[in-house]
Amino acid sequence: MKKLFIGCWIIIAFLVLPGCGPALFQVQVNGYTDPSAPAPLNPGATFFIMENQEAKNPLLEKEINLKIARLLTAQGFQITTFEKAAYYLLFSYGLGPAQNVSVTVSDYYPFGWGFAPETANSLSYPYFFAVPYWASYSFAETIYDRWLLINVVDGKTYRDHRKFLTLWVGEARSTGASADLRVAMNYLLTATFAQWGKNTGKAVPVNLTMEDIRVKELEKLP
Repeated sequence: MKKLFIGCWIIIAFLVLPGCGPALFQVQVNGYTDPSAPAPLNPGATFFIMENQEAKNPLLEKEINLKIARLLTAQGFQITTFEKAAYYLLFSYGLGPAQNVSVTVSDYYPFGWGFAPETANSLSYPYFFAVPYWASYSFAETIYDRWLLINVVDGKTYRDHRKFLTLWVGEARSTGASADLRVAMNYLLTATFAQWGKNTGKAVPVNLTMEDIRVKELEKLP
């Protein structure tokens, strides 16, 4: 009888404990346009993506280049040679130093179950509460600042005068526990292209989940 009683409480626990939703990856995106530039980023125009030849990880540089090319194509642009491109795209990225922060998490339970504190005879017993219950706890966490910067410049101006005429700048930044820039880049790129070519006026939050189809497509690329 006692085992049956305990088993019933375990079943109740699984039924009433709140489920965890999909993890969110929030990216702040700022888009800037040059107000004096006539119709920047014409749909269907041609792009050449410029790599940093001094990148510390040239293979990661090529990987990001490939993903940007995929995203540009999805926006209706074409990838071409340096000599023919209407626009040049330059990109940079990085990972900030580790920061130790204190995080406080609050939980809310509309009802649930638990164990009463030990009594004088060192026994505890399960109980059920039918009223709302709040709980909070704090813990230390190490977080990192991940960022991506994209510049789009006029191709003809650069070829003729070796001068950058910037038409659009996209800044993406996120903060989180992962120091894997290779993984974070899929989210930073997806969020940036969600605001592609826009003058956002301020940092715009873009929330993405691990199951977002746009992120999944980038993960498939080497």
